[in-house]
Amino acid sequence: MEKGKLSSLRRYLLTGVVVSAPVGVTVFVLVWIFDRLDLILGRLFGTIVGVRVPGAGLLALFLLLIAVGWVAQQAVGGRLVSMTRDWLTKFPLTRTVYSAASQIVESIVMQKEKFFKGCVLIEYPRAGLWALGFLTGDAPAEVKALNNEDMVTVFVPTAPNPTSGVLVFVPRSNARELRMSVEDGFKLVLSGGVVLPNQLGTPAR
Repeated sequence: MEKGKLSSLRRYLLTGVVVSAPVGVTVFVLVWIFDRLDLILGRLFGTIVGVRVPGAGLLALFLLLIAVGWVAQQAVGGRLVSMTRDWLTKFPLTRTVYSAASQIVESIVMQKEKFFKGCVLIEYPRAGLWALGFLTGDAPAEVKALNNEDMVTVFVPTAPNPTSGVLVFVPRSNARELRMSVEDGFKLVLSGGVVLPNQLGTPAR
């Protein structure tokens, strides 16, 4: 086979992988979540009604969440939720987990505020090397006091898995703000730097 044809086949193969892989990963994750939830809740639902129906577990979860939401908005349900929250915040371990989970869920689901404020560049892990980070907000007051300067909190993700990373506190003047959106930043990390912001569209301003 001619060298030009081999080069074209290789290019088509790589393009096919780039196009298909994200779709495949997304489908795999969704199917995995569906199977696990449906296995647990579907088995319970099947025991109650006597018939195993695929997807019934997720339907039961959906209806249960609606019911919990309705009860929580009623007078009695509101008091019950308040009592449960008070009980969970009495113990150190449950207080930490519940508080963090509550803030994250409210920020994402209720869209009260953006979880990340923007993308920044910081020198990490040493001077002369620059890492992409997501600005989460101001650093805690104690951190600012110890350093005697204005500090910010930055989450530095690991590639290609942005769900893990390190949390660092840096002087605000050392965090260089980027015009790229947080979404473009995540795509940059997920691709290992292969997909650049100018390939994703106009950067956010």
